[in-house]
Amino acid sequence: MDSIIWFMLALGFGFLAYLLYTRQFRWVLGVVRNIVIGIIAMLGLNFVLYERGLAVGVNAITALIVGLLGIPGLLLLYVTRFLV
Repeated sequence: MDSIIWFMLALGFGFLAYLLYTRQFRWVLGVVRNIVIGIIAMLGLNFVLYERGLAVGVNAITALIVGLLGIPGLLLLYVTRFLV
């Protein structure tokens, strides 16, 4: 089991190294920037909407959704929370 984890880590670092040597690293930095901004936005919205029961959990999956989709992803999370 440990060898699988180490292989996945090596593969991930290899992919990041490949991105560093190509110009697509800006895309990765954009996603990371969106994740940070999305987490801050979710924390702010959770502070405001907590009393109404519309708070969304801040975790790796929700951060990745907001990081990849941006504002539409943030709206998707809150609309889904409202409907469920």
